[in-house]
Amino acid sequence: MTESSSAAHDVRAPGADGLTEAERERARKLRQQLVDGFNMTPFIQHIGARVSSISDTEIRAVVDMQPCLVGNVFQQILHGGVIATLLDTVGGAAAMVGAYARLKGQPREEKMRRMSQLGTIDMRIDYLRPGRGTQFEAIGRVVRAGSKICATQMELRNDTGELIATGNAVFHY
Repeated sequence: MTESSSAAHDVRAPGADGLTEAERERARKLRQQLVDGFNMTPFIQHIGARVSSISDTEIRAVVDMQPCLVGNVFQQILHGGVIATLLDTVGGAAAMVGAYARLKGQPREEKMRRMSQLGTIDMRIDYLRPGRGTQFEAIGRVVRAGSKICATQMELRNDTGELIATGNAVFHY
């Protein structure tokens, strides 16, 4: 087999994950765009959050405790609004991954149009413990992606793994 036909074969032949090299590369680029979009959001930058990992099933983001994130100056705990922001944002990012996968086979323009209108319809947060810690990790997972909405579950843990808050959200796309 020549080099050029071998390269073409690699692009077309599905791998163990069922994707061709071209599909894997496209997925990698889309994930990177999602990470960049998350990390470049002005308020997310303001609070210092950043994506720590992303997969087909979940997204994780971390934020270091800072004096400007304190919500109770006597207890020095994380502000509830910061918790809500983190959970909403990782839930939305997870919903975007789930919605994009659900739209497989649609024209790229339609996918981009739908992604651009993704927004939170409903969100519930349960604050379980005071937000104490030096770093916090927010995790968002897709529960179900339908034809127009996506349900997610989120959680926030501190640097010792203690569960601080949980959330459920529904996003329209």
